[in-house]
Amino acid sequence: MNEMLNERLVDTVSRTLGVEKRRVIAEMSSENTAAWDSVAHLNLILEIEEIFDVHFSSEEIPTLTSVGRLQEALAARTAGA
Repeated sequence: MNEMLNERLVDTVSRTLGVEKRRVIAEMSSENTAAWDSVAHLNLILEIEEIFDVHFSSEEIPTLTSVGRLQEALAARTAGA
């Protein structure tokens, strides 16, 4: 993903997972980030839903396992908003 990451998303991921903002890149995922375990994933989803005023389906939540995927999902929901 070459586009700039949403600053609010970077802030949310950084704060929720307890990682430095500079480490938050599109390729950051639950597979390569120790702090991104199953509980942290649910906390992250809840934070994003609240901050961005969006809702992810229970089928979609397990697929949102990277910052890039989260940004794409947010972009799809906020397009034209």
